[in-house]
Amino acid sequence: MGTGDDVVLVAVEPGKRRLRGGERLRFAVRAAELGDLLALGRIAVGERRIEVVDPQRVEDRRLNNVLHSLGTADPAPTLAEWLRATPGALTYEYLSRLEDRKLVRVRRWRDRGGRSHHDILYVDVARRREVLDRLDGPDGDGGNAGGSPLLAALVQAAGLAPVAYPGLRGRAARRRLAARTEAAGTLSSAIGGAAGAVDMEKAASAAKGVDTFSRRLFGELTTLYADFGTAGHGLGHDLNAGSWTSADPSGGHHHGGHHGGGHHGGGGGDGHGGW
Repeated sequence: MGTGDDVVLVAVEPGKRRLRGGERLRFAVRAAELGDLLALGRIAVGERRIEVVDPQRVEDRRLNNVLHSLGTADPAPTLAEWLRATPGALTYEYLSRLEDRKLVRVRRWRDRGGRSHHDILYVDVARRREVLDRLDGPDGDGGNAGGSPLLAALVQAAGLAPVAYPGLRGRAARRRLAARTEAAGTLSSAIGGAAGAVDMEKAASAAKGVDTFSRRLFGELTTLYADFGTAGHGLGHDLNAGSWTSADPSGGHHHGGHHGGGHHGGGGGDGHGGW
């Protein structure tokens, strides 16, 4: 599973039949894909453009399509451009990926007005707990700074901390998560070009690059959410209560070719889905 899958799994609220995060979630998933490709040494996010530094295929088919789209885009997109072009159906694809892995079970139906509804009937609580433990766990050096900086930045930016760690029992974990991303929010105006070009051939440099990129992503997503909210798009944290309800741009069930990503802008089956 990739970081995008982890983010969507965190967004599933057990027992509530819904997915939290609203429209913010799809942008967080789009950002997660870039973070995973950066960690794999396939891209570098420079001050101005996203550069493909190694076009070699990766194991995940979805990430392969994203990598191909980035490599064939002319001109190469900036980080802000790539995030703002996030396809509306991207979250649906990742929900279907989780369903394929039997981590969730979804009931899809349409109302009389033709709107698609997704009721999440089941979530693998144990697997979700593993993700949450990794999110709030010790870092790779055995310290207590927390787990994945990329996952932490995305969960915090998408407003999913209360979903990950609800109520009074989760207050301490929410505070730790907020503390880890506070610097990113405070310095968002100063870190626009901080990622720079990373030497992806060295594991230590790659790890440092992902950490820096996570901070940059937090700032970019915060700005994006604010811009869309001001423009009246209303990037709320939740979709309609009781079920995950939203206009489904591709219409209905997403199995049967949805992993090719043809209508998701991350590269279609032929890799030319555009961005």
